[in-house]
Amino acid sequence: MHYAYHVLTSDFLLVWTALLALVVIGGYWWSGEALPSTPTAAGVSGRTPSFVQRFNLVDLVSIVALLSFVAFYIVMIFYKEDFAYYDDDMLTDFSVAGKSLMPPIWPGTGRFYPLSDQEFNVLKFFTRSPAGYHALVAIELVVLLVVLFLFLREFKVRYRSLLLMAVLVAPGFLVPFTGFVYPERNVLFWLAVMLLCLQGYANTGRRGYFVGCLVATHFALYYKETAVLLIVGYAVSQICLKLYNGRGAPRHSWQELARENALSLGILAVSTVYVALFFAAMLPHRKFSYIAEHHVALGSVLFEYLQTDWLPLIMLLFFAVRLGRFLLSRGTLDPLWDPLAVGALAYFFGIISVRLNSAYYMAPAGLIALFYLAHLSLPWLARPARASIVAVAFLCIFLHDAAYSSFRIIERKSLITTKTELAGFLQGYLTTQKSAKVELFFPYATGYNLMELSAYLKYKGFHLDGQSAPGGETGPELVIEGRGQFANNHCVAYNDYDCIHAEQPDPGALMVVLPDDDATDDEVRSVSKNSKELLDEKPPQIVTKEGSWLRALHVISPEFSTKDLPDHWLELQVFQVKG
Repeated sequence: MHYAYHVLTSDFLLVWTALLALVVIGGYWWSGEALPSTPTAAGVSGRTPSFVQRFNLVDLVSIVALLSFVAFYIVMIFYKEDFAYYDDDMLTDFSVAGKSLMPPIWPGTGRFYPLSDQEFNVLKFFTRSPAGYHALVAIELVVLLVVLFLFLREFKVRYRSLLLMAVLVAPGFLVPFTGFVYPERNVLFWLAVMLLCLQGYANTGRRGYFVGCLVATHFALYYKETAVLLIVGYAVSQICLKLYNGRGAPRHSWQELARENALSLGILAVSTVYVALFFAAMLPHRKFSYIAEHHVALGSVLFEYLQTDWLPLIMLLFFAVRLGRFLLSRGTLDPLWDPLAVGALAYFFGIISVRLNSAYYMAPAGLIALFYLAHLSLPWLARPARASIVAVAFLCIFLHDAAYSSFRIIERKSLITTKTELAGFLQGYLTTQKSAKVELFFPYATGYNLMELSAYLKYKGFHLDGQSAPGGETGPELVIEGRGQFANNHCVAYNDYDCIHAEQPDPGALMVVLPDDDATDDEVRSVSKNSKELLDEKPPQIVTKEGSWLRALHVISPEFSTKDLPDHWLELQVFQVKG
């Protein structure tokens, strides 16, 4: 186990690439052993309904609306961006600095998602700017939307356009595609490729789609640990459903059963390799401190997902009804969509069971839930009365998701903008200083936030105490101080940025209240009594307006999901302590 762990951590990408070659070769051979697939056996209609093929003015308008929405979305992604958000130190300390980030295999914390952020190791050879990094994300977004548009071929063009706009405004989708370090972005991409290949193989039985499914599986698994629950849940339930539906037929040999379920067995084989590698990395250590440090009460997790992500829960209700009817021999299950629902629900309960909550964790389950519910609603769209019910339900979900996504975007852009303003202020301030060091005192900031700010300031060219001067330049050093308890004078244990404990700032020091500090206006006024205000960046008016609806959506905030927003939220203030 220790030897396997050494190989995984030192040469993982070589191991993964060799396995990819085996997946392609093995998939091509195994697809030749599979029994020919028929559309009806895969639960997909072999003949596209005539109403889907018609293209009229309404469809043209919907395409224009979708393209306009995507253009606005991409502009929004680039707007006022910099490497100043949470976890961006993973970029500024590595690829942006010209270094490669090792595959995230961290047995000490129980994490194994080795392909995460590896694309930026390649991107550093072409660009190191925020715009360049976001360009990669935007290209991935466009390709993903094209894949999903093709996958939704059973819907009219107007419905496809609406569904894709609903995908874009979902918080679980928006967060990964407006930032950098979210592995869910790549899970969504390869999940979409897998869905398209599953559909293509069901309709045609071509080897290319078969191999494409296995390749997409091999990619998706290594971006997020919980992806294996979705993929295995789909494959196992698909095999079980086939066996159940064929229970009255003459008994087959194991070889024939394997050939009938060749694709699902291939997916399970690829997943088994991932599980084996996971345990090879984890078993020598058996520590899962990441879950222990980030999990919250089960009731809190359920309540927060009830507020922010309706779709998986709605899918659970509909699937339970369909499964009940099926078991009572009053209904049928779709061999494509219902196993996908099982996989998405396995993913959903996997996240719930470890009691982790974040706006983007449910992204894969939410994507499948949206398409699953849309598929179930297709027969209703042919009847005006029922179609109106579907339209109202869709509008409610769309507006709900748009509201929470608006909160997340306003918070993200405000945090980035204020940190950019702080860096600009410090650049001007340091030119007036004769001393060798300038103290920055943060009365309310956490060690993690100070580490993130330190990484950003280093990226912007500041000389931090305890760090080498960028480019060999000389100038005042910034000493980061705060009221927190910092082990070994480090902001966090896993990074070497220095933070010094101090109860009060020294005369002449700069006191900074960050926009994500948990502080009230009264506390800020109290702590700044003996100080002169040098900078005050106010938040957007919608944030400060009394009774603002936006503040009620704080459950989606990464910092304040479990507590009310402080008065000082999104406001940046800098004071100089008087002598």
